Amino acid sequence: MTQPVAPPSGTLRNLNWTYVLVGVADATLLPFIPLLLVERGLSASAIGLVLAFAASGSFTVGLICAYLADRRWSAERMVVVASAGAAVTALLLNLPGLVTVGLVVISLSLLRSPFMLLDPIALRRLRQARRTDYARIRLRMSAGWAASSVVAGAFFQGFGLRLIPYVYAPLTLLFGRWMWRTLRPTAQEARSANPPARPVTRIPIAFGGFLVSCFLLGASLAATQNFLTLQIDFLGGGAFLIGAAAAFQALAEIPTMAYMQVLTGRFGHRLLFAIGCGIYLAIFIAWAFVSVALTAALLKLVAGIAFALTYVAAVMIANDLVPAHLRATGQALMKSVLFGVAPILGSLGGGLVYEAFGARAMFLAATAVVGAAGLMALVAVPARTRSLTEEVAAPAPEVAPAVP
Repeated sequence: MTQPVAPPSGTLRNLNWTYVLVGVADATLLPFIPLLLVERGLSASAIGLVLAFAASGSFTVGLICAYLADRRWSAERMVVVASAGAAVTALLLNLPGLVTVGLVVISLSLLRSPFMLLDPIALRRLRQARRTDYARIRLRMSAGWAASSVVAGAFFQGFGLRLIPYVYAPLTLLFGRWMWRTLRPTAQEARSANPPARPVTRIPIAFGGFLVSCFLLGASLAATQNFLTLQIDFLGGGAFLIGAAAAFQALAEIPTMAYMQVLTGRFGHRLLFAIGCGIYLAIFIAWAFVSVALTAALLKLVAGIAFALTYVAAVMIANDLVPAHLRATGQALMKSVLFGVAPILGSLGGGLVYEAFGARAMFLAATAVVGAAGLMALVAVPARTRSLTEEVAAPAPEVAPAVP
């Protein structure tokens, strides 16, 4: 067996900073979109409608980009172009009109959808490294998000949400510039990443079952996370506490992802995904009965553990179940379902239930959905997923020096 070779230290360093920068940029926008829409006069059901359209657009564009990335198009260049487009579009958020702000949010979602290619890019460049190193790189996004969301929340509470575009735009341009300078593929990498055309390999049925689980999880998360922002605001919290809540989740993600190697060795990705769903179930019940804004925000610490378990497990399950030459398509399918298709139902349904029956009914309904997601993963995903990939792709080395 050939001794594995770790990726160059420069590659790992560049990937680490790429994830930090995208986390810093996104944390100045994504946690505050529901609050921004409320400030502009949209109702809970209208916010749900806007977020549903945004999710559907992201689903469509993300799949197209993944299809192209698996067929000789540069994923890195698509991310760079997306960062520039998102920065320019964000500057339109302050245009007057309810319909206008909704259309800008939807457009932002469409333009940001190629960002989902970051994980296939990282997995391709780590193809010779230990597979658990992905979690150690992904935690950098959580670190950037944690620091940025607190600072952004305090800033926006003091100076107003109208400044969101002028903070987000330069930060996402900085992220795109870093990608262009450090992760632009060479001609040799492009040939290696995009081998000659081959017969399309059938994606295992297990992956379809796992997508159902991702759909249920994504629907419950869209309903709860988006409208938790409104609930914190209703209970007396402001932009600072909303930003702090986002930071709490990211802070909890960091040690969980850092410890993922040990957890994976003990439980496996399939069981970790189900455990994460179980933790979410408990959090949703707690949110249904909490009446203090700070308590609702602090529960995001536990949500961070659940997100780290489910997200990293989902990325690795998709990587294992899908043939290697369709890696970008597999990752895009998983993320498009989890963060694209599912939020359509979750945002619409969550907004309608929140407006008609209140926050408690909405959170309790989400518990049943997320519980079903965990059970579906246990049923659909084989206990040993690695063997499915090995049937259609060359075995990946299992041991290499750890990422510093």
